[in-house]
Amino acid sequence: MKYMNNIKLGLLAAIFACAGTVLTSCEDDITINAVDTGKLDTVDGVYGYVKSAAGARELTPISLFGDKAGTGHLYFELSKAAEKDITVTFKVDAAALEAYNTTHGTSYTMYPADKLSLANGGTVTIKAGEKKSSGVELTINAGGSIGGTFAVAVSATANDGVEISANNQTYVYLVKPLAAIPDSKKGDVRTFCFVEVNNESILNCGEYTMKGSNKPFFDVVSIFAANINVDSETGRAHIFCNDQVSFLLKNADQIIRPLQAKGIKVNMTILGNHDESGMSSLSKEAAEDFAKELKAYADIYGLDGFDFDDEYSKYPENPSPGFEERSSANYCRLMYECRKIMPDKLLGIYEYLLYDAPNGSVEGKSAGELVDYMCYGTYQRYAKGREENFAGLPKSKYGPYSLKINKEYNGGWDSFNQETIQDLKDAGYGLQVFYNPEPGIYSYDHYFTAVSKVLYNDEVEWTGKYYERTGFSAINGTKSAYESYLGEWAATSSNSLYVYVDEENNPRWWDWGGSQKFNIRIEEKEAGKSYYVYGWGTYPEITNKYPLVMEYSDYDGSLSISCPQTIHEADEADPITWEMRLGTYGKVNVWTFYDYTNPISGSINVSGTINMTGPGNRWGIDPCHDVDGTFVPPHMDVKYHITENYTLVKN
Repeated sequence: MKYMNNIKLGLLAAIFACAGTVLTSCEDDITINAVDTGKLDTVDGVYGYVKSAAGARELTPISLFGDKAGTGHLYFELSKAAEKDITVTFKVDAAALEAYNTTHGTSYTMYPADKLSLANGGTVTIKAGEKKSSGVELTINAGGSIGGTFAVAVSATANDGVEISANNQTYVYLVKPLAAIPDSKKGDVRTFCFVEVNNESILNCGEYTMKGSNKPFFDVVSIFAANINVDSETGRAHIFCNDQVSFLLKNADQIIRPLQAKGIKVNMTILGNHDESGMSSLSKEAAEDFAKELKAYADIYGLDGFDFDDEYSKYPENPSPGFEERSSANYCRLMYECRKIMPDKLLGIYEYLLYDAPNGSVEGKSAGELVDYMCYGTYQRYAKGREENFAGLPKSKYGPYSLKINKEYNGGWDSFNQETIQDLKDAGYGLQVFYNPEPGIYSYDHYFTAVSKVLYNDEVEWTGKYYERTGFSAINGTKSAYESYLGEWAATSSNSLYVYVDEENNPRWWDWGGSQKFNIRIEEKEAGKSYYVYGWGTYPEITNKYPLVMEYSDYDGSLSISCPQTIHEADEADPITWEMRLGTYGKVNVWTFYDYTNPISGSINVSGTINMTGPGNRWGIDPCHDVDGTFVPPHMDVKYHITENYTLVKN
């Protein structure tokens, strides 16, 4: 069988361009222009074309930061396996760019040719029996003007006297020189955030800055998560990206670059995914191969590094070829291979079982030397001294107190301990980790300030804006500031209780009366500290005259209503002393009040809604007065007693 000779595929290689299928499973998620085989002159139905590694699509830009070089990763693929070794040679080709511009009506400027070079002279081999060549790196040195957009054209030829294709295929790889990433360092403790990109946008992490220095609160943000999986075609470990991760990488200029421009490093987490591939099972050769693929992702998408989470892989007793039994030594080998080819990239570890992390040493380098940091993955627990379990890992590279800050932990406040942050700093630890922010619910400025006052003696300010997962434009949100609570609100209870008459004509309480609505007005009492609240609850004829007092906490931006509280002292106009107390049903047709001090508390969320939580599903707060030593309501001529929790929406 003959193979195409001098297969000439003009490639406008904007470092991310690729056609057809790509090396990794991200190809299934990122839209890629398929090669039109009808345009190729083929011999015996065999043709070849150039692709970019890491699932990169056509016109994906490579970013150059400051004086640092960028790198593209190309390879050549045949439509059928080669019967003998085929040599392919890539070259930078300005004529291919001119042809592309003419065909597509574009006007891309070629990046300066003297700043471009191909590894190994651009020569790669497709071995007999294989379809794909090894990769070739395209080095792009700094030199273009910052803010400009350029293109790199690459063409490829194959040996063995094959005729040149009559219809050259072109691919555009863009190049964008950018300013150097600013320094975000604020102190000795680095702040780090894992973002669940299935639900949230990492752009939100750029909306928090230090009041004093104007530096970003977060030093590192990690895309959580891409996966390590077995490639069903090759049997090798490779990177798999779901739709959400692929969307983010595809739109790196709109999502990753804005964070980096503020000084925030952006990593991607690699997570096990229910097969035998994992950080702890790769052989030496497999580790080398996987590290190369990681480098391609870092180079093409402009990532600052990788974090590794060895959960969910299924390590068998009898591994397949290329895999070994699970061990921390294998994990350490992978870190060694990554560090060897990515000396300037961040390498981080998420661990919570000790054995799910690299340990020991490789080629004289301990695990602690090879990685930039590790963190303990059991949330809201302080694991002081845990770093001693890992070879060569100093405290300055460990995060012993990871904080989950989603609804499960009330935005991080549940089980939060500011004294632990102080101890972490005093002990010399170098990492404070946050996981799973939900910026569409929580503003976080008070929470992050509680941390930053300890770490940096500074406050955190929020811009008041947030992003939805696929949004590129910010949405205005509501800050949990004192002023945000003032005004008129429509309140809805989550439940109510009422008296009904049963079939035997006996009055009885019914637990579930459903939601009830009432209107309240919140006015200033003491600026920045407290409010008057008019119209609360079941008896507005009392509470509209005599407001209860609600407290504001500047520490966390929350509200609280404490009981019992006196809302009116007896006077000539009204000789009854009224109190607000917690009550629930007692005997039939009696509402019973207690001395319980459980407050009703809550806070405003980003959408501007206040959610307040009561002490229980049969409890409400109402006015009452003392009659012969017993507190009683104003009357029982009401259908519903408003209880439980409350949602407030501003009128």
